[in-house]
Amino acid sequence: MRTRRPIRILSAIILVIAAAAVTTMAADAQEIARPGDVVSITPALPKTGFEPGATFQAAIVLDIMEGYHLNGHATSDPTLIPTQLKLPKESPVTWPYVRYPEDQVKPGETIPGLHDEQYHNQVIIRLVGRLPDDAAPGEIKLDMKVYYQTCNESLCLMPIDKPFEFVIPVVAPGTEVKSINEHIFGKPGG
Repeated sequence: MRTRRPIRILSAIILVIAAAAVTTMAADAQEIARPGDVVSITPALPKTGFEPGATFQAAIVLDIMEGYHLNGHATSDPTLIPTQLKLPKESPVTWPYVRYPEDQVKPGETIPGLHDEQYHNQVIIRLVGRLPDDAAPGEIKLDMKVYYQTCNESLCLMPIDKPFEFVIPVVAPGTEVKSINEHIFGKPGG
């Protein structure tokens, strides 16, 4: 009889440990966000409109949820999935220039949101676009995507293509436009 009691006690201890582990895992699972909810994407322009044929600056602002990060576009680790802006294959707008945050790094300088090879908090992908010479006044709506993988300190979520719409206002020649988003593009002439 005495040999069964230690086995029952040991079995009870194992059950308590297993229950605690399942409870901890369930609590951790509730705290994990969905990949699409971790990053918000906001396209930005420096002006309220552009004339046909104009070459213009643009930006894609990625706001990343606290406690998460994305891998940088130029990560040197081949096992990591880099963040990538996916431009439309067919578009009236051409994009001759895309600049990721790490493309701006100079010796001794830091870039907001870029730590080691990871994007944190907020990062800005900068672009230069060109409108066709025959663009009609109105809006050009472009479907774009950002491909990324979200990670926190303990795990990485499935990579996703998150779509967003970029609207570029085209104005008739001579139309007055205003500067906007100076916090991203700076003041005109500055």
